[in-house]
Amino acid sequence: MALILAMAATLSGAAAERTETKPAQTVVDDSLSIAFVEGESGDGSMLPAGNDAWLDLKQVSRMAGSKEKVIRKRRRIGVRVVRAGGVAGGTAAISVHLDSWDGRATYRLDGRQLTAAPLVVDAHAPVGSVTFHTLEIEVPTTVAEGPLTAAITWEVTTD
Repeated sequence: MALILAMAATLSGAAAERTETKPAQTVVDDSLSIAFVEGESGDGSMLPAGNDAWLDLKQVSRMAGSKEKVIRKRRRIGVRVVRAGGVAGGTAAISVHLDSWDGRATYRLDGRQLTAAPLVVDAHAPVGSVTFHTLEIEVPTTVAEGPLTAAITWEVTTD
């Protein structure tokens, strides 16, 4: 068996020399993406849709008689880094930024305020595992009623 394999390697090497062609390289898709997972709330407020997720805060209101100047909502969000081909292992960096927002609320992830500038939230996220992050949304009580609009962009890169 070893002899046959060695001969095949020698023959294909000689054939390659005669035709002066380079052997074909196998292209492996090693791209990364993010899948969102509902956190602990269990209230169905997050609707994963492929690499996107919609977060529905339902109704945001303060308790009667409260003297708070802001209303805070917190949601735990699970993030799984997925490698094309399903291979787990290794780590990746995850960053986020506010892509667009209506300016009516402040958004924090793990206690750090989100802006248009990218913020690294996990420099070594394990590929294939879920890591949880806390999204906090603060709405001043002076804001007029109506829907809040914001788009948070998550990016994953190899570290």
